Amino acid sequence: MVVRNNITRNLLLSVAIAVLLAASCSAKGDEPAAPETTGADGTTTAQETSSGTFGDLEAPCGEGDYTVEADQAAGSPDVLRIGVANDRTSQIRPGLNKEMWDASNAFVAWCNEQGGIGGLPIEIVDLDAKLLEVEAAMTRACHGVFMMVGGGFVQDNLEFSGKPDSDFHKCGLVDIPGFAVSPEKADSNGQVQPVPNPSAETGTTWLQMYKSLEPDNAKSMAEVWGDLPSMKTVSNRAVAVMENQDVEVAGVFDYPATGLPDWTPLAQEIIGSGATSLHFVGEPTFLGNTVKALREQGWEGDPVVETNIYDQQYIDTAGVENAAGTIIRTLFHPFEEADLWPATKQYMDIVNDNVDGAKIAILGAQSFSAWLLFATAANDCAAVNDNVLTRACVLTAAADIEDWTAGGMHAPSDPGPLGGTPAGCEMAITVTPEGEFERLTPTIDSDQDDGDGFTCFEDSLVPVHANEGLGVIGPDQPL
Repeated sequence: MVVRNNITRNLLLSVAIAVLLAASCSAKGDEPAAPETTGADGTTTAQETSSGTFGDLEAPCGEGDYTVEADQAAGSPDVLRIGVANDRTSQIRPGLNKEMWDASNAFVAWCNEQGGIGGLPIEIVDLDAKLLEVEAAMTRACHGVFMMVGGGFVQDNLEFSGKPDSDFHKCGLVDIPGFAVSPEKADSNGQVQPVPNPSAETGTTWLQMYKSLEPDNAKSMAEVWGDLPSMKTVSNRAVAVMENQDVEVAGVFDYPATGLPDWTPLAQEIIGSGATSLHFVGEPTFLGNTVKALREQGWEGDPVVETNIYDQQYIDTAGVENAAGTIIRTLFHPFEEADLWPATKQYMDIVNDNVDGAKIAILGAQSFSAWLLFATAANDCAAVNDNVLTRACVLTAAADIEDWTAGGMHAPSDPGPLGGTPAGCEMAITVTPEGEFERLTPTIDSDQDDGDGFTCFEDSLVPVHANEGLGVIGPDQPL
Protein backbone atom coordinates (compact mmCIF):
# COMPACT_ATOMS: atom_id res chain seq x y z
CA MET A 1 0.00 0.00 0.00
CA VAL A 2 2.85 2.40 0.75
CA VAL A 3 4.37 1.75 -2.66
CA ARG A 4 1.06 2.39 -4.39
CA ASN A 5 0.59 5.65 -2.52
CA ASN A 6 4.08 6.80 -3.44
CA ILE A 7 3.45 6.04 -7.08
CA THR A 8 0.28 8.10 -7.06
CA ARG A 9 2.02 10.98 -5.32
CA ASN A 10 4.83 10.98 -7.82
CA LEU A 11 2.44 10.91 -10.74
CA LEU A 12 0.71 14.03 -9.61
CA LEU A 13 3.89 16.04 -9.86
CA SER A 14 3.55 15.93 -13.62
CA VAL A 15 0.41 17.97 -13.65
CA ALA A 16 2.00 20.71 -11.59
CA ILE A 17 4.61 21.36 -14.26
CA ALA A 18 2.83 24.09 -16.08
CA VAL A 19 4.01 25.85 -14.51
CA LEU A 20 4.59 24.80 -15.94
CA LEU A 21 3.38 22.12 -14.52
CA ALA A 22 7.31 14.11 -9.72
CA ALA A 23 10.46 4.70 -6.75
CA SER A 24 12.79 4.26 -9.35
CA CYS A 25 13.95 0.78 -10.34
CA SER A 26 17.71 0.60 -10.26
CA ALA A 27 20.13 -1.31 -12.39
CA LYS A 28 22.60 -1.98 -9.55
CA GLY A 29 25.47 -4.17 -10.54
CA ASP A 30 24.39 -4.40 -14.16
CA GLU A 31 26.47 -3.46 -17.11
CA PRO A 32 25.59 -0.02 -18.51
CA ALA A 33 22.44 -0.38 -20.51
CA ALA A 34 22.80 0.01 -24.27
CA PRO A 35 21.17 3.23 -25.44
CA GLU A 36 17.82 2.83 -27.14
CA THR A 37 17.90 4.84 -30.34
CA THR A 38 15.33 5.87 -32.84
CA GLY A 39 15.21 8.20 -35.74
CA ALA A 40 12.18 10.44 -36.00
CA ASP A 41 9.90 7.57 -35.10
CA GLY A 42 6.32 7.83 -36.11
CA THR A 43 7.16 10.25 -38.85
CA THR A 44 5.39 10.75 -42.12
CA THR A 45 6.43 13.50 -44.49
CA ALA A 46 8.62 16.29 -43.25
CA GLN A 47 7.49 19.88 -43.19
CA GLU A 48 8.49 21.52 -46.39
CA THR A 49 10.35 24.81 -46.17
CA SER A 50 12.41 26.73 -48.63
CA SER A 51 14.53 28.60 -46.11
CA GLY A 52 14.51 26.50 -42.98
CA THR A 53 13.60 29.52 -40.89
CA PHE A 54 11.28 29.19 -37.93
CA GLY A 55 9.06 32.18 -37.31
CA ASP A 56 11.44 35.13 -37.12
CA LEU A 57 14.37 32.89 -36.13
CA GLU A 58 17.21 32.55 -38.60
CA ALA A 59 17.50 29.03 -40.00
CA PRO A 60 18.86 26.88 -37.15
CA CYS A 61 19.46 23.79 -39.30
CA GLY A 62 21.39 23.18 -42.48
CA GLU A 63 24.50 21.81 -44.13
CA GLY A 64 27.97 22.38 -42.74
CA ASP A 65 31.09 20.69 -41.47
CA TYR A 66 30.59 20.60 -37.71
CA THR A 67 31.94 17.77 -35.58
CA VAL A 68 31.32 16.69 -32.00
CA GLU A 69 34.21 16.55 -29.52
CA ALA A 70 35.24 12.91 -29.83
CA ASP A 71 35.37 12.06 -26.11
CA GLN A 72 31.86 13.51 -25.60
CA ALA A 73 30.16 12.17 -28.72
CA ALA A 74 29.03 8.83 -27.22
CA GLY A 75 29.69 7.37 -30.65
CA SER A 76 30.67 8.94 -33.94
CA PRO A 77 31.78 12.60 -33.86
CA ASP A 78 29.79 12.98 -37.07
CA VAL A 79 26.42 12.33 -35.38
CA LEU A 80 24.59 14.31 -32.71
CA ARG A 81 23.27 11.72 -30.26
CA ILE A 82 20.74 13.58 -28.15
CA GLY A 83 18.81 12.12 -25.23
CA VAL A 84 15.14 12.98 -24.75
CA ALA A 85 13.99 12.43 -21.16
CA ASN A 86 10.37 11.26 -20.99
CA ASP A 87 7.87 9.06 -19.14
CA ARG A 88 5.47 8.36 -22.00
CA THR A 89 5.16 4.58 -21.58
CA SER A 90 4.31 4.70 -17.88
CA GLN A 91 1.71 2.07 -17.10
CA ILE A 92 0.29 4.39 -14.45
CA ARG A 93 -0.40 7.20 -16.91
CA PRO A 94 0.17 5.98 -20.50
CA GLY A 95 1.24 8.79 -22.77
CA LEU A 96 2.43 11.00 -19.89
CA ASN A 97 3.84 14.20 -21.45
CA LYS A 98 3.81 12.51 -24.86
CA GLU A 99 3.57 15.93 -26.47
CA MET A 100 7.24 16.54 -25.67
CA TRP A 101 8.31 13.30 -27.31
CA ASP A 102 6.20 14.19 -30.36
CA ALA A 103 7.72 17.66 -30.56
CA SER A 104 11.24 16.23 -30.30
CA ASN A 105 10.72 13.72 -33.09
CA ALA A 106 9.09 16.35 -35.27
CA PHE A 107 11.98 18.79 -34.79
CA VAL A 108 14.54 16.11 -35.60
CA ALA A 109 12.72 15.12 -38.80
CA TRP A 110 12.37 18.77 -39.85
CA CYS A 111 15.98 19.59 -39.01
CA ASN A 112 17.56 16.47 -40.51
CA GLU A 113 15.73 17.06 -43.78
CA GLN A 114 17.64 20.34 -44.02
CA GLY A 115 21.00 18.72 -43.36
CA GLY A 116 20.99 18.49 -39.57
CA ILE A 117 22.83 21.04 -37.45
CA GLY A 118 25.89 22.19 -39.35
CA GLY A 119 25.74 18.98 -41.35
CA LEU A 120 25.48 16.79 -38.23
CA PRO A 121 22.44 14.50 -38.36
CA ILE A 122 20.55 14.23 -35.08
CA GLU A 123 19.88 10.80 -33.62
CA ILE A 124 17.40 10.63 -30.76
CA VAL A 125 18.24 8.43 -27.79
CA ASP A 126 15.05 7.42 -26.04
CA LEU A 127 15.42 8.06 -22.29
CA ASP A 128 11.98 6.74 -21.36
CA ALA A 129 11.95 6.37 -17.58
CA LYS A 130 8.38 5.07 -17.50
CA LEU A 131 7.94 7.34 -14.45
CA LEU A 132 9.58 4.84 -12.09
CA GLU A 133 12.95 4.10 -13.77
CA VAL A 134 14.82 7.39 -13.78
CA GLU A 135 18.10 5.87 -12.64
CA ALA A 136 18.06 3.32 -15.47
CA ALA A 137 17.25 6.05 -17.98
CA MET A 138 20.10 8.18 -16.67
CA THR A 139 22.49 5.23 -17.01
CA ARG A 140 21.58 5.14 -20.71
CA ALA A 141 22.12 8.87 -20.90
CA CYS A 142 25.48 8.82 -19.16
CA HIS A 143 26.83 6.19 -21.57
CA GLY A 144 25.00 7.05 -24.73
CA VAL A 145 24.39 10.75 -25.44
CA PHE A 146 26.22 13.98 -26.15
CA MET A 147 23.62 15.91 -24.12
CA MET A 148 19.94 16.00 -23.22
CA VAL A 149 17.47 18.27 -25.01
CA GLY A 150 13.75 18.94 -25.12
CA GLY A 151 12.49 16.48 -22.53
CA GLY A 152 11.99 16.04 -18.84
CA PHE A 153 11.29 13.45 -16.18
CA VAL A 154 8.42 13.91 -13.78
CA GLN A 155 10.82 12.78 -11.04
CA ASP A 156 13.80 14.80 -12.27
CA ASN A 157 15.16 15.07 -8.73
CA LEU A 158 16.18 11.42 -9.20
CA GLU A 159 18.69 12.44 -11.86
CA PHE A 160 21.05 13.03 -8.94
CA SER A 161 21.55 9.45 -7.78
CA GLY A 162 25.07 10.04 -6.47
CA LYS A 163 26.37 7.15 -8.60
CA PRO A 164 29.02 7.83 -11.26
CA ASP A 165 27.13 5.92 -14.00
CA SER A 166 23.70 7.45 -13.43
CA ASP A 167 24.13 10.88 -11.88
CA PHE A 168 23.55 13.93 -14.11
CA HIS A 169 26.49 15.81 -12.62
CA LYS A 170 28.89 12.96 -11.96
CA CYS A 171 28.86 11.70 -15.55
CA GLY A 172 29.25 15.21 -16.93
CA LEU A 173 25.97 15.64 -18.79
CA VAL A 174 24.35 18.94 -19.71
CA ASP A 175 20.70 19.61 -20.51
CA ILE A 176 18.46 22.07 -22.33
CA PRO A 177 15.21 20.62 -20.97
CA GLY A 178 11.65 21.09 -22.08
CA PHE A 179 10.85 21.50 -18.42
CA ALA A 180 12.35 21.14 -14.98
CA VAL A 181 9.91 20.08 -12.25
CA SER A 182 11.73 19.75 -8.96
CA PRO A 183 13.69 22.61 -7.40
CA GLU A 184 16.66 20.23 -7.30
CA LYS A 185 16.75 20.21 -11.12
CA ALA A 186 15.22 23.62 -11.84
CA ASP A 187 17.90 25.40 -9.80
CA SER A 188 20.80 23.09 -10.64
CA ASN A 189 23.81 23.95 -12.73
CA GLY A 190 24.63 22.21 -15.99
CA GLN A 191 21.24 23.06 -17.51
CA VAL A 192 19.70 25.99 -19.33
CA GLN A 193 15.92 26.36 -19.68
CA PRO A 194 14.35 28.07 -22.71
CA VAL A 195 11.40 29.14 -20.55
CA PRO A 196 13.03 29.70 -17.15
CA ASN A 197 11.22 28.45 -14.08
CA PRO A 198 13.57 28.95 -11.12
CA SER A 199 12.25 28.19 -7.64
CA ALA A 200 13.63 31.20 -5.78
CA GLU A 201 12.62 34.01 -8.17
CA THR A 202 9.29 34.66 -9.82
CA GLY A 203 7.36 37.25 -11.81
CA THR A 204 4.46 39.39 -10.67
CA THR A 205 3.02 40.20 -14.10
CA TRP A 206 0.14 37.74 -13.81
CA LEU A 207 -1.16 39.30 -10.63
CA GLN A 208 -0.65 42.85 -11.86
CA MET A 209 -2.73 41.98 -14.92
CA TYR A 210 -5.45 40.51 -12.73
CA LYS A 211 -5.52 43.56 -10.44
CA SER A 212 -6.07 45.79 -13.45
CA LEU A 213 -8.93 43.57 -14.67
CA GLU A 214 -10.72 42.93 -11.38
CA PRO A 215 -9.46 45.37 -8.73
CA ASP A 216 -12.16 44.48 -6.21
CA ASN A 217 -11.89 40.69 -6.39
CA ALA A 218 -8.10 40.97 -6.47
CA LYS A 219 -7.99 42.41 -2.94
CA SER A 220 -8.14 38.97 -1.31
CA MET A 221 -6.81 35.68 -2.67
CA ALA A 222 -6.76 32.13 -1.32
CA GLU A 223 -3.82 29.87 -2.10
CA VAL A 224 -4.63 26.17 -2.65
CA TRP A 225 -2.00 23.52 -3.39
CA GLY A 226 -1.58 19.77 -3.59
CA ASP A 227 0.45 18.44 -0.68
CA LEU A 228 3.75 17.61 -2.37
CA PRO A 229 7.14 19.35 -2.08
CA SER A 230 7.28 20.36 -5.76
CA MET A 231 3.80 21.85 -5.61
CA LYS A 232 4.76 23.66 -2.42
CA THR A 233 7.52 25.49 -4.28
CA VAL A 234 4.94 26.74 -6.82
CA SER A 235 2.64 27.77 -3.99
CA ASN A 236 5.48 29.62 -2.26
CA ARG A 237 6.08 31.58 -5.46
CA ALA A 238 2.41 32.59 -5.68
CA VAL A 239 2.28 33.70 -2.04
CA ALA A 240 5.45 35.78 -2.52
CA VAL A 241 3.76 37.53 -5.46
CA MET A 242 0.59 38.22 -3.43
CA GLU A 243 2.61 39.73 -0.61
CA ASN A 244 4.63 41.84 -3.02
CA GLN A 245 1.47 43.14 -4.68
CA ASP A 246 -0.31 43.92 -1.40
CA VAL A 247 -2.98 41.30 -2.04
CA GLU A 248 -4.37 39.82 1.16
CA VAL A 249 -3.51 36.13 1.50
CA ALA A 250 -6.92 35.06 2.77
CA GLY A 251 -5.68 31.60 3.60
CA VAL A 252 -3.31 28.87 2.45
CA PHE A 253 -5.01 25.52 2.01
CA ASP A 254 -3.57 22.20 1.00
CA TYR A 255 -5.32 19.07 -0.20
CA PRO A 256 -4.04 15.48 -0.53
CA ALA A 257 -2.02 15.21 -3.70
CA THR A 258 -4.14 12.19 -4.66
CA GLY A 259 -7.26 14.36 -4.58
CA LEU A 260 -10.37 14.36 -2.41
CA PRO A 261 -13.49 12.16 -2.53
CA ASP A 262 -15.56 15.27 -1.76
CA TRP A 263 -14.30 18.77 -2.53
CA THR A 264 -17.13 20.55 -0.71
CA PRO A 265 -15.34 20.89 2.68
CA LEU A 266 -12.35 22.52 0.95
CA ALA A 267 -14.68 24.87 -0.89
CA GLN A 268 -16.34 25.80 2.37
CA GLU A 269 -12.96 26.58 3.96
CA ILE A 270 -12.06 28.83 1.03
CA ILE A 271 -15.38 30.66 1.27
CA GLY A 272 -15.00 30.95 5.04
CA SER A 273 -11.66 32.71 4.56
CA GLY A 274 -13.38 35.57 2.78
CA ALA A 275 -11.31 35.09 -0.39
CA THR A 276 -12.67 36.81 -3.47
CA SER A 277 -10.17 35.10 -5.77
CA LEU A 278 -8.24 31.85 -5.85
CA HIS A 279 -4.82 30.65 -6.99
CA PHE A 280 -4.62 26.88 -7.42
CA VAL A 281 -1.68 24.48 -7.79
CA GLY A 282 -2.61 21.09 -9.18
CA GLU A 283 -4.07 19.29 -12.11
CA PRO A 284 -7.00 20.54 -14.23
CA THR A 285 -9.52 17.98 -12.98
CA PHE A 286 -8.78 18.84 -9.34
CA LEU A 287 -9.32 22.53 -10.00
CA GLY A 288 -12.47 21.62 -11.91
CA ASN A 289 -13.84 19.78 -8.88
CA THR A 290 -12.89 22.65 -6.58
CA VAL A 291 -14.51 25.32 -8.73
CA LYS A 292 -17.64 23.22 -9.18
CA ALA A 293 -17.95 22.85 -5.39
CA LEU A 294 -17.32 26.58 -4.89
CA ARG A 295 -19.99 27.59 -7.40
CA GLU A 296 -22.47 25.17 -5.82
CA GLN A 297 -21.85 27.00 -2.53
CA GLY A 298 -22.52 30.35 -4.17
CA TRP A 299 -18.94 31.63 -4.45
CA GLU A 300 -18.62 34.33 -7.16
CA GLY A 301 -14.88 34.90 -7.04
CA ASP A 302 -12.27 34.37 -9.76
CA PRO A 303 -9.94 31.40 -10.22
CA VAL A 304 -6.58 32.85 -11.34
CA VAL A 305 -4.41 29.90 -12.30
CA GLU A 306 -1.33 28.45 -13.97
CA THR A 307 -0.83 27.48 -17.61
CA ASN A 308 -1.50 23.78 -17.05
CA ILE A 309 -5.20 24.63 -16.62
CA TYR A 310 -5.29 25.48 -20.33
CA ASP A 311 -6.77 22.05 -20.85
CA GLN A 312 -10.21 20.85 -21.96
CA GLN A 313 -10.27 18.50 -18.96
CA TYR A 314 -10.76 21.51 -16.70
CA ILE A 315 -13.86 22.70 -18.52
CA ASP A 316 -15.27 19.20 -18.77
CA THR A 317 -14.83 18.61 -15.02
CA ALA A 318 -16.03 21.97 -13.73
CA GLY A 319 -18.81 22.39 -16.27
CA VAL A 320 -18.94 25.29 -18.71
CA GLU A 321 -21.02 27.56 -16.46
CA ASN A 322 -18.66 27.05 -13.53
CA ALA A 323 -15.42 27.34 -15.51
CA ALA A 324 -16.51 30.49 -17.38
CA GLY A 325 -14.46 33.51 -16.36
CA THR A 326 -11.44 31.54 -15.15
CA ILE A 327 -8.23 33.48 -15.78
CA ILE A 328 -5.20 31.53 -16.97
CA ARG A 329 -1.71 32.99 -17.19
CA THR A 330 0.55 31.97 -20.04
CA LEU A 331 3.80 32.91 -21.76
CA PHE A 332 2.76 31.20 -25.00
CA HIS A 333 0.48 32.31 -27.78
CA PRO A 334 -2.68 30.21 -27.54
CA PHE A 335 -3.23 27.68 -30.29
CA GLU A 336 -6.59 29.29 -31.05
CA GLU A 337 -4.60 32.27 -32.40
CA ALA A 338 -2.18 30.25 -34.51
CA ASP A 339 -3.12 32.11 -37.68
CA LEU A 340 -1.87 35.33 -36.06
CA TRP A 341 1.51 34.03 -34.95
CA PRO A 342 3.61 32.31 -37.65
CA ALA A 343 5.87 30.47 -35.19
CA THR A 344 2.93 28.96 -33.31
CA LYS A 345 1.35 27.77 -36.53
CA GLN A 346 4.67 26.45 -37.77
CA TYR A 347 5.14 24.42 -34.59
CA MET A 348 1.68 22.91 -35.01
CA ASP A 349 2.24 22.19 -38.70
CA ILE A 350 5.67 20.63 -38.26
CA VAL A 351 4.45 18.33 -35.50
CA ASN A 352 1.27 17.32 -37.32
CA ASP A 353 3.14 16.75 -40.59
CA ASN A 354 5.85 14.61 -39.03
CA VAL A 355 4.25 12.57 -36.26
CA ASP A 356 1.16 10.41 -36.67
CA GLY A 357 -1.36 10.95 -33.88
CA ALA A 358 0.62 13.86 -32.50
CA LYS A 359 -0.47 15.72 -29.39
CA ILE A 360 -0.33 19.51 -29.61
CA ALA A 361 0.08 21.14 -26.21
CA ILE A 362 1.98 23.87 -24.38
CA LEU A 363 4.57 21.40 -23.07
CA GLY A 364 5.17 20.34 -26.67
CA ALA A 365 5.74 23.95 -27.65
CA GLN A 366 8.13 24.26 -24.71
CA SER A 367 10.03 21.22 -25.94
CA PHE A 368 10.24 22.68 -29.44
CA SER A 369 11.59 25.91 -27.95
CA ALA A 370 14.30 23.87 -26.19
CA TRP A 371 15.32 22.24 -29.47
CA LEU A 372 15.44 25.57 -31.26
CA LEU A 373 17.57 27.00 -28.45
CA PHE A 374 19.89 24.00 -28.67
CA ALA A 375 20.31 24.38 -32.44
CA THR A 376 20.89 28.12 -32.16
CA ALA A 377 23.42 27.63 -29.37
CA ALA A 378 25.20 24.88 -31.31
CA ASN A 379 25.65 27.27 -34.23
CA ASP A 380 26.93 29.99 -31.91
CA CYS A 381 29.34 27.53 -30.32
CA ALA A 382 30.64 26.30 -33.67
CA ALA A 383 31.32 29.88 -34.75
CA VAL A 384 33.80 30.42 -31.91
CA ASN A 385 35.16 26.87 -31.51
CA ASP A 386 36.38 25.93 -34.99
CA ASN A 387 33.16 24.07 -35.80
CA VAL A 388 33.65 21.64 -32.89
CA LEU A 389 30.73 21.15 -30.50
CA THR A 390 31.43 20.52 -26.83
CA ARG A 391 28.95 20.32 -23.99
CA ALA A 392 30.34 23.32 -22.15
CA CYS A 393 30.52 25.40 -25.32
CA VAL A 394 26.92 24.68 -26.36
CA LEU A 395 25.55 25.25 -22.87
CA THR A 396 27.46 28.51 -22.43
CA ALA A 397 26.20 29.71 -25.80
CA ALA A 398 22.62 28.89 -24.79
CA ALA A 399 22.98 30.77 -21.51
CA ASP A 400 24.33 33.81 -23.35
CA ILE A 401 21.20 34.14 -25.52
CA GLU A 402 18.83 36.91 -24.42
CA ASP A 403 15.30 37.86 -25.44
CA TRP A 404 14.58 34.29 -26.48
CA THR A 405 11.13 33.82 -28.05
CA ALA A 406 11.64 30.61 -30.07
CA GLY A 407 10.98 32.53 -33.24
CA GLY A 408 7.89 34.18 -31.76
CA MET A 409 6.14 31.27 -30.00
CA HIS A 410 6.34 32.79 -26.54
CA ALA A 411 7.16 35.92 -24.55
CA PRO A 412 10.82 36.97 -24.39
CA SER A 413 12.88 35.03 -21.87
CA ASP A 414 16.46 35.09 -20.62
CA PRO A 415 17.59 31.43 -20.42
CA GLY A 416 20.74 32.09 -18.40
CA PRO A 417 22.39 29.66 -15.96
CA LEU A 418 20.93 28.16 -12.75
CA GLY A 419 17.35 28.23 -13.95
CA GLY A 420 17.61 31.53 -15.77
CA THR A 421 15.44 34.60 -15.26
CA PRO A 422 11.63 34.36 -15.34
CA ALA A 423 9.89 36.23 -18.11
CA GLY A 424 8.49 39.65 -17.25
CA CYS A 425 5.88 39.54 -20.02
CA GLU A 426 2.73 37.43 -20.03
CA MET A 427 -0.82 37.28 -21.29
CA ALA A 428 -4.04 35.89 -19.90
CA ILE A 429 -6.65 33.70 -21.50
CA THR A 430 -10.10 32.94 -20.18
CA VAL A 431 -12.94 30.47 -20.54
CA THR A 432 -15.90 31.97 -22.37
CA PRO A 433 -19.56 31.34 -21.46
CA GLU A 434 -19.60 29.03 -24.50
CA GLY A 435 -16.80 26.92 -23.07
CA GLU A 436 -14.03 28.14 -25.36
CA PHE A 437 -10.54 29.38 -24.54
CA GLU A 438 -9.81 32.88 -25.79
CA ARG A 439 -7.47 35.81 -25.15
CA LEU A 440 -8.48 38.00 -22.22
CA THR A 441 -5.65 40.49 -21.96
CA PRO A 442 -3.92 42.32 -23.47
CA THR A 443 -6.04 43.17 -26.46
CA ILE A 444 -3.74 42.97 -29.46
CA ASP A 445 -2.36 46.38 -30.43
CA SER A 446 -3.91 48.02 -27.37
CA ASP A 447 -2.04 50.24 -24.92
CA GLN A 448 -1.53 47.15 -22.74
CA ASP A 449 0.11 45.23 -25.59
CA ASP A 450 3.83 45.80 -25.13
CA GLY A 451 4.68 43.75 -28.20
CA ASP A 452 3.50 40.57 -29.87
CA GLY A 453 0.40 40.31 -27.72
CA PHE A 454 2.00 40.32 -24.25
CA THR A 455 1.90 42.72 -21.31
CA CYS A 456 5.19 43.54 -19.62
CA PHE A 457 5.86 45.19 -16.27
CA GLU A 458 9.16 46.72 -15.22
CA ASP A 459 10.75 45.43 -12.05
CA SER A 460 8.30 42.53 -12.02
CA LEU A 461 10.65 39.93 -10.50
CA VAL A 462 10.62 39.17 -6.78
CA PRO A 463 12.64 36.76 -4.65
CA VAL A 464 11.01 33.71 -3.10
CA HIS A 465 12.92 33.33 0.14
CA ALA A 466 11.07 30.16 1.13
CA ASN A 467 12.54 28.38 -1.90
CA GLU A 468 16.16 29.49 -1.67
CA GLY A 469 19.03 27.02 -1.78
CA LEU A 470 17.14 23.99 -3.08
CA GLY A 471 19.11 23.33 -6.29
CA VAL A 472 21.70 20.57 -6.63
CA ILE A 473 25.07 22.01 -7.66
CA GLY A 474 27.82 19.97 -9.25
CA PRO A 475 31.28 21.49 -8.65
CA ASP A 476 32.69 20.32 -11.99
CA GLN A 477 29.64 21.24 -14.05
CA PRO A 478 29.72 24.15 -16.51
CA LEU A 479 27.75 27.20 -15.50
